[in-house]
Order: sequence, then structure tokens, then C-alpha cells
Amino acid sequence: MAATDPGSDSPQVPRMFSIGELAERTGVPASTLRYYDDLGLVRPAARAAGQRRYTASAVRDVGLIVYFREVGFTLAEIEHFVSGEKQSRRELVDRKRTELAAQQHRIQVALDALEHGRVCPADDQLECPRFWSIVEGHQRGLSAEESHARAH
Repeated sequence: MAATDPGSDSPQVPRMFSIGELAERTGVPASTLRYYDDLGLVRPAARAAGQRRYTASAVRDVGLIVYFREVGFTLAEIEHFVSGEKQSRRELVDRKRTELAAQQHRIQVALDALEHGRVCPADDQLECPRFWSIVEGHQRGLSAEESHARAH
């Protein structure tokens, strides 16, 4: 059931939030919400006395933007996602998934190299053949395990 505006005579009028209230509910600064409005990502449902007024669904919309930003989407990609057609959304999701998988691989290789550096018996990691096999394998697109196996 939708919250109602306490100043309204009708219980059917949904409660509207000011930009400050939306900022408080989402943890996103009002200046950022204004920027999202400028980009067309989160539009106020109305203006009252010059103030932006948002419906409860804006909380969900801002949450989607925050989530997408956290997983690596650009604002342009988010705009394309929310305004695009079903097929273009799928293409964007597939492309972003590929990007994230590549990023995940790079992070895993880095973690493997750092973990080896942490426990490496060599006095200097830059003189360690295993460390260099990980780095060089990364340049060839190999995992740390594949690099190590090829080095031996």
C-alpha cells in the first residue's frame, strides 16, 4: 500500500518526497540526484513551490543506479539500459558480463601474484621465476596455475 501525503484530504494520493528526503532514504547526495535528473535517469514526478517532488518508486530507481555504478556500469550505460528496448538491454548485459569476467580474471591473477609474493621463499620477488611466470602468463592471458605449469 502506498504511503499517503499527510496534508492531503484523500488517502489515495501517494506521498511525495523532497530531494532531501530522497537523498536521506537512498544515501545519495542531493547534488548527485540533481545530476541524475539532468541526465534523465531519475526524474521528479512533480514540482511544488519550485522543489522537486519524487514518488516512492524513485527510491528503487536510485537504488538501481547505485547498484549498476557499483558493478561497473557507466552513467551512459545505465541511461541506455533504463531507456532502451528489451533486446538492447540484453546486449548491454552480455557486453558488461564479458567486461566483468575479464576484470575478474585480471583481479584473480593479481591476487595470485600477490599471494605468491607474500609467501615467496626468494629474498626478492623480482628475482623469483614463479612471480615472473605469473606476470608473463597474464600478458598471454593465462591463469597463475597455467603460467606456473608452463614454467616447469
